[in-house]
Amino acid sequence: MTEFVRTGTPFSVLLLGLITGIAFGFVIFKIGASRYDKILKMLLLKDFGVLKFMMVAVAVGSIGVFLTDSVIYIAPMQWMRLIVGSLIFGVGFALLGGCPGTVMVSLGEGKKDALYGILGGLLGAALYAHVYPVMDKLFIAPYNLGKMTLYSALGVSYGVGLIIWVAVFAGGAFLIHKLFVPGGKKESAGVNTQPAKDV
Repeated sequence: MTEFVRTGTPFSVLLLGLITGIAFGFVIFKIGASRYDKILKMLLLKDFGVLKFMMVAVAVGSIGVFLTDSVIYIAPMQWMRLIVGSLIFGVGFALLGGCPGTVMVSLGEGKKDALYGILGGLLGAALYAHVYPVMDKLFIAPYNLGKMTLYSALGVSYGVGLIIWVAVFAGGAFLIHKLFVPGGKKESAGVNTQPAKDV
């Protein structure tokens, strides 16, 4: 990653990012993950469709990174920043009904409220950059555990760590699909199971 910053990102990497980003955005749009009501139902534990999609996406993306030997920046494990950042992100996610990825899809759909989310994210990032030196000394550096991955924490190889990671996310999505359904009713795969009414 530092090499990319120093020399510039190769065009092939940028092109691959553009293509996969468009494809991922299309899937987000098709499954309705950019809709506020879908996000709200997920957070209220009433509809797990978006959650299953996110878990499968993490599993598939992890396999893709492994097979293509892609360069990934591993951020240090700074647990205080993770806790506070997760809380802020969760509140924003619930209020806006989208994350940095889905909000871009919403903007592409013409939803004007997505623009406020994008502007808020940019302003928040700029504010964080300005206060980072102070935050780093008080809340980040003292709680920095260094770079940590699943396979390094478990003391196994990268491949074994990947298998465990994929099994957790893909298996979790499968269990959620089997155990939980929207509104507590059996999913019918889009087929209307209600008896036909007399006309």
